[in-house]
Amino acid sequence: MRVRTYVLFCAWACIGPIALVLFQLAFGRPGSVAANDDMMFALLGTFMASLFTYPSGVIGTIVSFGAVHFGLLTPAQAVLLATPVYLGAGYYQWYVLIPNYFRPDRRGKALG
Repeated sequence: MRVRTYVLFCAWACIGPIALVLFQLAFGRPGSVAANDDMMFALLGTFMASLFTYPSGVIGTIVSFGAVHFGLLTPAQAVLLATPVYLGAGYYQWYVLIPNYFRPDRRGKALG
């Protein structure tokens, strides 16, 4: 997968929950009411981002859940906060670490 496509998919997975919450607010749900849908949307975004960035995406999940646990952000906002962490960890894992680890040495054998 190309890097640009990877970044686009990860960003879409993380920004999707915020878009769904804003869509609900635009069509009638009061902003002061916390809905169970927020948690579902946040879990969906976290799940999709963790699929793209597994196993290094655990770092983003810890950031996201930590912000919710301490009451700093709502679940959907926490996923948006963790988006750069998911993107950075996934990019480093899939496009830096793994290609460098499995790059053939001078004799043609893989290092891994």
